[in-house]
Amino acid sequence: MSSVSEAQVNEEGIISQIRRRFSCTNNRLLVGLGDDAAVIGPPEGQNGGRRLNVCSQVLATDILVEGVHFSRRYMDLAEIGYKAVSVNVSDMAAMGAECVYALGNLGVPRDAENTEVSQLLDGVGEALKEFGADLIGGDTVRAPQWLLSFSMIGSIASQPLTRSGAKPGDAIWHSGELGLSQLGFHQLQAGVEDGSVLAREAHVRPKPQLALGQWLSSEELASACMDLSDSLSQCLLQLADASGVGMQIDLQNYDFSGELQEFARQRRSVAKHGSNGNGPAAFGIPGRMSTDRKAREFASLSEFLLGSAEDYQLLFTAPVSSTARLLRESPVPLTRIGTVLPADEGLMYTDELGRNRVLQASGFEH
Repeated sequence: MSSVSEAQVNEEGIISQIRRRFSCTNNRLLVGLGDDAAVIGPPEGQNGGRRLNVCSQVLATDILVEGVHFSRRYMDLAEIGYKAVSVNVSDMAAMGAECVYALGNLGVPRDAENTEVSQLLDGVGEALKEFGADLIGGDTVRAPQWLLSFSMIGSIASQPLTRSGAKPGDAIWHSGELGLSQLGFHQLQAGVEDGSVLAREAHVRPKPQLALGQWLSSEELASACMDLSDSLSQCLLQLADASGVGMQIDLQNYDFSGELQEFARQRRSVAKHGSNGNGPAAFGIPGRMSTDRKAREFASLSEFLLGSAEDYQLLFTAPVSSTARLLRESPVPLTRIGTVLPADEGLMYTDELGRNRVLQASGFEH
């Protein structure tokens, strides 16, 4: 039985309501609600992606709220401005698009000073320049706390990547190293001064995988794709649901980053899981490392990884026949983590100790 009552508000329920109540019948809408971004095709009579200089528009938006998505206790305003842009850019990457324009909305606390606004805009400007977008409009308002919302407008001349094309037999891949942003968050939350610099950077200055997304789209290598903004487990389930498939995730020989391995080693715990015979893989996180101040235990590094969020890497599926080319030509390192199955074969994962588990959603919810 679910621990969340029907009366309680959660992200999945809100999105479900929106999708039931709103629809678009305009035939220029190529990708709508339920993906990383919306895609609008060219005007009638033009065939986007097949005529030179005819592109589809890609639109995405995100909100960052102080106290929910960031804390000024451990992030400066330039870092907050940079991250507010980059999380939108990651949605462009997930579709295979390039960034063109941005619209920004800014909520400013009553006691804010001009120097603080300037610092925040420094970060916004740095990110826009790095990712190739121009700010063309927006709005400002007084707010109880800092609030940033950006809408990114991109373009794509090839077929956009979506979440709904995975097929049984496809391989499941992700880019980069996962779990570093979650590790950085825990260290920042606890005020750890000698923590991993890589983990801190992964959390406060995420690097969207634009080049990879554009390559996957232009070369038609990925059957489905999304960005890893939510936890790995949530994203795997979202992709499986959109594609109507099952999955087998294999982390038995997964190459966990050295930072994650050291983090777990320092926090080994046998209090609960060890008594059940799960051995040295179990470790705990003290309450001071979490926003809700609750201590947590993990039966394995795999469990921690599946609950880790805000990596802003790409999660995608591709035919097995593309494996050699993906490994040889990808602009960034890739890791295969599983295989797409028929829907009736379920959703499972194998952890680093070889134990089979049901894949369930875990990690932070907005």
